[in-house]
Amino acid sequence: MKNKILTGVAVMTSLAFVNDASSQDYGAQIDALQNELLKVKQQMNSGDKGKAYFEKGKGLRVKSTDGKYKFQIKGRLMYDVGGILDYEGTLADGTTGQLTEAGLGSEFRRLRFTIKGEVGNGWGFAFQPDFADGDDNASDRTVVFKDALIYKKMKGLGKLTFGNQKAAAGLYENTSSNNLIFMERPMHNETMNFGHRAGIGYDTSGALGKRFHLKGTVFHGLESAVEQNISDNEGGAEQATQNDESFGGSVAAHYQVLKNKNDNFFGNGTSALVGFHFGALDLSNLDSAGGTKAQQGRYDTNSARANGLHTLADKPVDLGNENNLKYHHFFGPQYSLIMGQLFTQGEYQVGKYEYSAPNTLGDEVAEEDFNFHGGSISIAYAFSGKFKHSGKKGALGGLKCKRHCFMPKYQYEWIDQTDHDTNVTGTGDRNGGSGEAHTFGFNHYFNSNVRLMAEYTYGDYGSDNSNGMRDSDISSIQARLHLKY
Repeated sequence: MKNKILTGVAVMTSLAFVNDASSQDYGAQIDALQNELLKVKQQMNSGDKGKAYFEKGKGLRVKSTDGKYKFQIKGRLMYDVGGILDYEGTLADGTTGQLTEAGLGSEFRRLRFTIKGEVGNGWGFAFQPDFADGDDNASDRTVVFKDALIYKKMKGLGKLTFGNQKAAAGLYENTSSNNLIFMERPMHNETMNFGHRAGIGYDTSGALGKRFHLKGTVFHGLESAVEQNISDNEGGAEQATQNDESFGGSVAAHYQVLKNKNDNFFGNGTSALVGFHFGALDLSNLDSAGGTKAQQGRYDTNSARANGLHTLADKPVDLGNENNLKYHHFFGPQYSLIMGQLFTQGEYQVGKYEYSAPNTLGDEVAEEDFNFHGGSISIAYAFSGKFKHSGKKGALGGLKCKRHCFMPKYQYEWIDQTDHDTNVTGTGDRNGGSGEAHTFGFNHYFNSNVRLMAEYTYGDYGSDNSNGMRDSDISSIQARLHLKY
């Protein structure tokens, strides 16, 4: 570098002694030399160093000058306060009264930090523990791994992922909790999605354009289980435990049909995102721990969180443990529409359990399938700030807010797990209950990284009292202070 500078000085000196050069040529040569010296200065200032910096909403980033090596730390903290205003219902014996006393509770809903890195040639990793996950009882809380994966980016082809990761899913599940409009996802989403599971995934990741998103995952075992042991499924001491031998997969596709159209009535642009997802779980090789052939396919089915109240331990929509299951699958369409400051989103899902009941000879006898479904629709209006979609991720990108943005919101959701056409001999109809809920609330964004969420919900839940369940009405309130970095 020093040699370049000395050479430049020498050239400038020699030019001063050129007698036959015209003034025009002399000036052009001086300008060229100055430009060259400027380039040398810029090279000296940049060097070969990497850089570390904070990026709004994306945490601390460190990367090399060539961009091949990257490291990122980010996180989210969500502190919730919520409780029941009124919880009345009809018990199995026909009596009516207060089922749960009113009261408030609080918790850290999420305490997560994420570490991401790239190590060259498209290889990278992601690691995301949650220190606020676990059972409803605070004493049982533990660290749960959400993402724990290795990935490989393939130029022009997308990305492969290996390890514990979120399964391909619909818009509600696919949207980060950092960007959800409501504090919790709808009831149908809770019962008909696979969450985070260990397996292999593929994501187009923008390879097919910024408007199209395709993701597929295949997995094995329990949700958020980073370890799956090999076991003998024939019985005895090495009997497979519940869910050890479950295999499944899911696929989701989304397309941004409209993007940043400015010639609409609302004035700030229109964006529309539509999608479809499908998931299936093979439970035919399951045996409960220490169980017999008669318990084949025992499966702890997902229950639905009433009123979106995470601190409520009682879940009136709950099918419970099911035996003799062979397959669990679900599917459904979804949409998300932004029209200026107005936002709306909806989703519909259909689920099915397929059964096989072994007789005394060990042969499989078909049982009636159990069908259930649910859906939701939400609407919000941002008086300031700007909604955004991510077509290549198939998700809502949240609200971009510089300072103090206010958003009123409303959501209607329902679920129906009362299939009376199963007619299972000796067991009666399967009934997991049904329910619908109306949520009113608002979000206040202090900036794009900090927001306050507040909601009031009224839920009406029905069930078959002959199966020992109950009808109930629940009204509740909750609020969240959410910070991301």
